[in-house]
Amino acid sequence: MRSFLLVCFWIIGTAGTALAQAISGEPSHSGDAAVTYHWVHTNAPPNGGCGCFPLNGGGISASWNLGTRLAAVAEFSVDHTSNALSSSRSLTLTSYLGGARYRLPRFWNHGDRALEPFAQVLVGGAHAGGGMAGVADGTSAFAGRLGGGIDLPLTLGISVRLIQADYYMTSFDNSADNRQNNILLGAGVTFHWFH
Repeated sequence: MRSFLLVCFWIIGTAGTALAQAISGEPSHSGDAAVTYHWVHTNAPPNGGCGCFPLNGGGISASWNLGTRLAAVAEFSVDHTSNALSSSRSLTLTSYLGGARYRLPRFWNHGDRALEPFAQVLVGGAHAGGGMAGVADGTSAFAGRLGGGIDLPLTLGISVRLIQADYYMTSFDNSADNRQNNILLGAGVTFHWFH
């Protein structure tokens, strides 16, 4: 947990330095907005087994490029199931995160349609609601995501997010270790703007 937080603070600090340089007179850069579908593999409070089940939902995000590779990112997402563990209990997980994204170099191709891989770290909060949330129902807690994805440019202004894969940690009270280790997979469409 400490290592995860240290990496998050380092990346956010690096993003802050780049933002300060951008404000001080460097040329402005482009940004993007993305709409993505999410599939989240999550778990119920510990009960002797995994207690794992899927959530489906989506997210909207925006990024502001601070340089050729580094961007500041904000994301809001909602993921839900109405029949967790084949029961009638529901769970809605809402998150509001911010952080940094780093575009990796395109080693294999440099054309207009070259795949654009990225790595990102996001931190913020999450809200749990529904019967499956148990003691955490209606509460908010720390959340963080660490991962990345690959975008495929279609035109100058539109890309397809082929895959996004993040480790998604939340810290809701579950009367045990108060930690949920989730996996988020996503795909969607990204719209770019330019200055």
